[in-house]
Amino acid sequence: MENQKKEYPIWAWFVLIGGGLFLLKAMPGMLLTITIPIWKPDEISFFTFIYIPLVLGILGVTLWGLKKAFSAIKGHQKTSIIPTPSKKGSDLHTSKKPVWPWVVIGAGAVLVIGTGPAALMLPIMPLFLAGMSTDSSDTPSYVPLLIMVVGYGLMIGYTILLVKAIKRLRAK
Repeated sequence: MENQKKEYPIWAWFVLIGGGLFLLKAMPGMLLTITIPIWKPDEISFFTFIYIPLVLGILGVTLWGLKKAFSAIKGHQKTSIIPTPSKKGSDLHTSKKPVWPWVVIGAGAVLVIGTGPAALMLPIMPLFLAGMSTDSSDTPSYVPLLIMVVGYGLMIGYTILLVKAIKRLRAK
């Protein structure tokens, strides 16, 4: 039993990233719901007493899941020390996992989740902004081209980073 290789907890990363994004989006509404008896005591109703425990339950389960996922990742990192022979002798080497791919993927996920359905407009956004910039008569003629170059340059740069991040994660 001890010789079995412990699998990398990829589910824990999904829980950490997804739970963090969920808390990022839902926390303001949750805090307003929980504090409604304090800042609007005249609007307390039957539904307030239903929603507050519901919000606290969702918050508790999310934080519990984040804690379990974090401890699973930390536990795996402690057990991933593999003794390998080196040039000098029998030093211990750790298998380091890159962090930058997760940062790139997380930044894209925050952008897509934050914009919601407007994410469908991202490919035409530079064209739209360049067109809107020509409405003013004082705009120099290079501004629409600059907007398109910068907009599409950012999109192409992020796509290249995303592909490299995925390749890097698959290689490890």
